[in-house]
Amino acid sequence: MGSQKDNLLVDVAIGLAAGFVATKVTEFAQEALYRPMPESVKQAEEAVRPGPPPEVAARKTMQAIGHPLGQQKLKFATMAVHYGLGVGWGPLYGLLRRQSRMQPLGAGFVTGAAMSLIVDEALTPALGFSAPSRAYPNITHVRGLVAHLVYGAAAALAAESLYRLLNVSPDSEAGRTELPSRGPNGA
Repeated sequence: MGSQKDNLLVDVAIGLAAGFVATKVTEFAQEALYRPMPESVKQAEEAVRPGPPPEVAARKTMQAIGHPLGQQKLKFATMAVHYGLGVGWGPLYGLLRRQSRMQPLGAGFVTGAAMSLIVDEALTPALGFSAPSRAYPNITHVRGLVAHLVYGAAAALAAESLYRLLNVSPDSEAGRTELPSRGPNGA
């Protein structure tokens, strides 16, 4: 049996890895969801959007601390913001699983929905990294929510796979426990 500190470290480590996987999967989902959008929606979004939010966040943050970035460093900082957020959000999944006793799919969807609502709909516009939420077409918000639900589902799948590979579980009463071993036929 592990201590609560050990459980937390396992959940955070698994969450970080799951957040990376979920970020990569979400990139594909966002692209697939954007492609069929009507041209009028794409134009309306571009008309109000100050730029890709991770790039705007990187540029504004570095300017605020007195360190404007050249084009090459801006690309790196943009990727750091994008992956930093996605990877950093991943541990929420493990905490929901262990602390709230949520099942994998529910914890995944709450993780993704929370990211959509807190980050996309609230913080990003509040910090000036995007236009105000009301400036975007409604379908933009629906597309964003769906993409973040994909993030949550991918985080759940990745985390549960890692829990299984490490032979630990967030489901037990005492916290970390070994999962039942499986024979060659899964029995």
